[in-house]
Amino acid sequence: MPPRVSILMPVHNRAHLLDLVLEKLAENTTYPDVELLAVDDHSTDGSPDILRRWEPGGRGPRLRLIESPGRGAIDALNTALHTASGELCVQLDDDVTIETRGWIEKMIELMEVDEAVGVVTGKVVFDAGDIHACGVNVVGPAGWHERGTAPAEPIGHRMRISRVEPRPLEGQAGELETQVAEVDSGIGCCMMYRRADALAAGGYDPEWAPVWFDDVDLCLGIRRLGRKAFYLPDVRAVHHFQARRTDDLSKTHPRRMARGLVRRVGRRLPYPVRNAIEEHVDFDLFGQYTRDECARLRHHHAYWRAKWGWDARNPDMSEVQRRWGGTEICWATDPDRRAAGERIVAEYAGRRGQRSLRTA
Repeated sequence: MPPRVSILMPVHNRAHLLDLVLEKLAENTTYPDVELLAVDDHSTDGSPDILRRWEPGGRGPRLRLIESPGRGAIDALNTALHTASGELCVQLDDDVTIETRGWIEKMIELMEVDEAVGVVTGKVVFDAGDIHACGVNVVGPAGWHERGTAPAEPIGHRMRISRVEPRPLEGQAGELETQVAEVDSGIGCCMMYRRADALAAGGYDPEWAPVWFDDVDLCLGIRRLGRKAFYLPDVRAVHHFQARRTDDLSKTHPRRMARGLVRRVGRRLPYPVRNAIEEHVDFDLFGQYTRDECARLRHHHAYWRAKWGWDARNPDMSEVQRRWGGTEICWATDPDRRAAGERIVAEYAGRRGQRSLRTA
């Protein structure tokens, strides 16, 4: 019997986008057994009314509105996770539209290739046209450290978590964008996993509240169980980031231009120099974050170090290897584990090719 799928969607003040998000979901969801658990996190803009209008059903996934007193997105995700009746769960943001018809079937097909597949994540593109993510790497060869697969890389080199940095326009990232591949983690905008695995990993860690790092943390927890994560380019989603921030951007346009200039200069500085300057001024001088967001990042990086045993910004890969070597967390530096992932990709490609021949 095909597994039931539960879509987990925290919602907060997205009235201007919800109809579009739900319309696209209805248009492109063809899987027969899907529930949508929309947890409204104390919205004040009429979002609950829009969800109630969609709740009676008839089009798209069966929507169930759960109203939360405003404890944040991570609490909303955990509420949905524990309420879900599906064997498989999809985390989907409230400002993300699904653009691929039959997307759930495509994700399930990869999930079912091998029991080791624990997470499947789609291609996420910003509404401005650049790529948001093609999966996430934090330990692998294109993660938060020097590119390459050797575990003893120089300390002090950092790359961002996207596999495509700097982010190109869609269609310009080559095989990183177009090929199925093993990755460290999915991205919370659009990723599928087994509910039992997420619960066994402890669910979404509330220490990451209000947002950020929670999706990667959950995926590494699922990897600790012996599972793998894969990027599936066949599923495309659009993250409407510009649409949700239009008002803020229009009010701060001159400041954004000035900060853009400073950011370009900052990119030329070695990471340790940038970090020392930013810690001295207590501000993300070369980036895009507010003071509150900088404080959150400092907390999150400290907690990451305490929980996972390495500095996400400036990791010592020998330290990572000592703690997690021989596990799926260090798959990228383990030839046998890399080969196992490549076999899964090859088997999936074979199945996909056979399906294409049957439907040609």
